[in-house]
Amino acid sequence: MSTQLSRGPQSVGVSRTHIASSSPIGRGATRNGHAPEPAEAGRRKAPQPHNPTVDAGYTVSANPDEVILLRLPEVRSMTGLSKSSLYALIREGSFPPPIRLGPRAVAWVKSEVRQWALDRVRDSRVVA
Repeated sequence: MSTQLSRGPQSVGVSRTHIASSSPIGRGATRNGHAPEPAEAGRRKAPQPHNPTVDAGYTVSANPDEVILLRLPEVRSMTGLSKSSLYALIREGSFPPPIRLGPRAVAWVKSEVRQWALDRVRDSRVVA
């Protein structure tokens, strides 16, 4: 079996077996063509020693039964902000940072997001 690839007025014959064997996926690489990294390379750095939640003045409820965690789509819908805007506000220290759920998952404490929203409403209603 061969496939005809046309490039201008000429045609080039390429066998299907050649295409499959030259594919980076067939040589142990990932779908994007990069070689897989060792398991150690994929690990994240240890958490930073300072706690931005405490530094920014956000507190978590003392009762653990009251803690409700929100993922990014819920936070976006509650605030009306985009992902990039949320993370910019977190860097500035004006939005509660997420907590880490696992190596690749984060969530926000609902009460902190709600308090942030209430503060925005209060600040916008202040009469000068």
